[in-house]
Amino acid sequence: MSATYNTRLSTVKIENLRLRAFIGFMDWETEKLQDLVISFSFKYDAAAASESDDIKYAVDYKAITKDIIELVENKSYFLLETLAEKIYVQIQNAAAGLEDISVKIEKPNALRFADSVMVKIDGKDRYNTAIIALGSNINSEQNFSDALKLLQDCGFIMQRTEFLKTKPLKFESQPEFLNGAVLLRTKKSLSELKMHLKQIEALLGRVRTDNKNAPRTIDLDVTTYNGFVIDQEIQTFPFLLDFVRQLQPSIQLENRDLA
Repeated sequence: MSATYNTRLSTVKIENLRLRAFIGFMDWETEKLQDLVISFSFKYDAAAASESDDIKYAVDYKAITKDIIELVENKSYFLLETLAEKIYVQIQNAAAGLEDISVKIEKPNALRFADSVMVKIDGKDRYNTAIIALGSNINSEQNFSDALKLLQDCGFIMQRTEFLKTKPLKFESQPEFLNGAVLLRTKKSLSELKMHLKQIEALLGRVRTDNKNAPRTIDLDVTTYNGFVIDQEIQTFPFLLDFVRQLQPSIQLENRDLA
């Protein structure tokens, strides 16, 4: 994990996207297109985009909007809740590390005496799924035990791998490492989770030097987050690939672009 990790969150908001769909379960609702007003927003770390002024580092909200139009326009759904969930998942799967996703759907004139009916999903109410990799070669068993206790402040540990000894790969003049990983359910966003892991490392005496591969009391990294591979070094350390296959076999690692 980078010692200088620092997010620059930006909010992207699309408001009042006006579409039509067959929505409802009454006969007339399934036969006549109904007006829908859709708004959504999300946050992402825009540091690279703002510094470079290069679109390739930005989240393509135009493409996301186009996908939502395709999902909604002239399609058939019984419930606003179903459509809101599909839009939420569509946005969540659009890019790694999208935070605080919010989706709001309004159906004007759906109820007598009311302007509209609204269904809203707030990502802050949802749990995220992450794989956290642990590594240590200084008093490793005790530091693993302490780290696991502190990780419970981030959420719920659902599963863990076996802990295994590995030889150092990049800086060989040091003791073997103890490595493992846990599957975590957390309400923390990706940026919050990374900062919390840095805090745990500091509490357990992690000292960073110019040698990034030096011995350490504990190393905690987000390997995957909501199905996206986050750790750029996953291809360098074979055991990380094994951990993902054990904890989240649904993630396709082969030929998958990294976040």
